[in-house]
Amino acid sequence: MKNQTYTATTLAGLEEVLAQELIEIGADEVQIGRRSVYFSGDLKLLYKANYCLRSALRILVPIDSYKIHSADDLYQRGKNFKWEDLFGCEQTFAVQSIVFSDLFNNSMFASLKLKDAIVDRFRYKFGERPSVNSKNPDILINLHISNEFCTISLDSSGESLHKRGYRLDQNEAPMSEVLAAGLIRLSDWDRKTELIDPMCGSGTIAIEAAMLANGIYPGTVRKNFAFKNWRSYKPELFQQIEEEVQPQDISPVRISASDISRRNIDIACKNAEAAGVLSLINFKVSDFKFLEPSVEMPFLLFNPPYGERLTPDDTNFYSMIGERLKHHYTNATVWIISTAQCLKSIGLRPSRKISILNGSLECSFRKYELYEGTKKVDVNRSDAE
Repeated sequence: MKNQTYTATTLAGLEEVLAQELIEIGADEVQIGRRSVYFSGDLKLLYKANYCLRSALRILVPIDSYKIHSADDLYQRGKNFKWEDLFGCEQTFAVQSIVFSDLFNNSMFASLKLKDAIVDRFRYKFGERPSVNSKNPDILINLHISNEFCTISLDSSGESLHKRGYRLDQNEAPMSEVLAAGLIRLSDWDRKTELIDPMCGSGTIAIEAAMLANGIYPGTVRKNFAFKNWRSYKPELFQQIEEEVQPQDISPVRISASDISRRNIDIACKNAEAAGVLSLINFKVSDFKFLEPSVEMPFLLFNPPYGERLTPDDTNFYSMIGERLKHHYTNATVWIISTAQCLKSIGLRPSRKISILNGSLECSFRKYELYEGTKKVDVNRSDAE
């Protein structure tokens, strides 16, 4: 099968994680971009990327690229493209645009121009047109315009790949599955040491850790991908991938997750069951103030509550986290994601800091290595910031 160039998109800060994942599944010519990674491979690799990648949001397939000098250039090139080779009048489609150009007032205008071109192409060729479905299209087209450079791609994923299919319920501010998987990879967890999430919310970190440790890929749960609606779709090739990547053995690694809220634990258990990993995670209701480590050298990875503004309650809460870690988690490795302002109140010196975007919020993912005699530092000192 012929190789083609693809683009995998991700969250800011996870580009290197995604690049490593792509190398692991056999991608060629892997190059890191901004919130994206470029790679090449055949059709089987395209299917495999959608099925296996944990830190990718979408896999785009470029189908046309050119310079434009006006909105009409976009329309004319779009009308001349052979869309009928990709899908039919009986299918629905949508155009999503990202525009950084003075040629268009907004991305919606660019989307409408390309949509009109596609519709007019079908009308000209067949006397009928496909319908637009902006919420759940059969065919999703990605339009990217940067100054005068235009790239049109087919979105092979459809819905964002963070939608694994196991989140049946959620709490108020659930962590993205892609972010959780990326943080676990960034932490260099060895998949042998017990992983503990003491503020698990709806269970995303624990579920993603269990799936990673046991070789359960996101596609095991998720069944819908946009490429299945393409005329070129080869179901026997996709079935081959499903058979090749089935998990072999259950990992003996322990994963523990707790939360102060009974409702959150109930939600987490429901989601873990949908993901097929409920039996691999020890869930319990517990306040971190009273939670004791279950092993001599614990590995903690968690996502405490935080927001855009720090309140006195937040300061006290993060100070409690620091005190608890210092006095009860000797010899622990601890990773925490939050805002830099909140993490300052922990009062412990991080050994590593990684900048991450959680939605639109700038966050820091920090590693704390605790040992006998660890001291809290002055929260006003720069090394705690």
